[in-house]
Amino acid sequence: MEELFTADMLPVCAPALARTLRRPEDLLSATLLSVSHWADDWPHWFASAGLAPPAVKGLSFSSYAMTLQAAADGVGVALGARLYIADDLAAGRLVTPFALAVPMGRAWYLVSRPARHREPGFTVFRDWLHAAVGSPDPGKKRPPENTPAV
Repeated sequence: MEELFTADMLPVCAPALARTLRRPEDLLSATLLSVSHWADDWPHWFASAGLAPPAVKGLSFSSYAMTLQAAADGVGVALGARLYIADDLAAGRLVTPFALAVPMGRAWYLVSRPARHREPGFTVFRDWLHAAVGSPDPGKKRPPENTPAV
């Protein structure tokens, strides 16, 4: 098992909505968008901003993609993981109204069988995957050959 990346989360929304948000406190009255299986993300972000989360829950979606699409459509403000929102930020579909980024406390991994580690095709795929997510030196994160896959 090799760690690929960890991510920070930060508020993202449509550009028109961002113009109404001047400071983190403005999120207390905004429609907050969340992923149903990551219900603690907004409370965690608010705590990091030194604020109590609002009593109103906002809208919850079953997938991260739907949450980000709702944010891009102007429905409300979502928490975006940097790696997942990079293209939307670059295209201007989403913007970050504030700079406060908070560690998500999660990591993404590549899990494989040890026997695959020496196969040329797998090595190319693994190296490409590490380069795509910007993880440093994939060779240093490779488990020993006798490490069982989890």
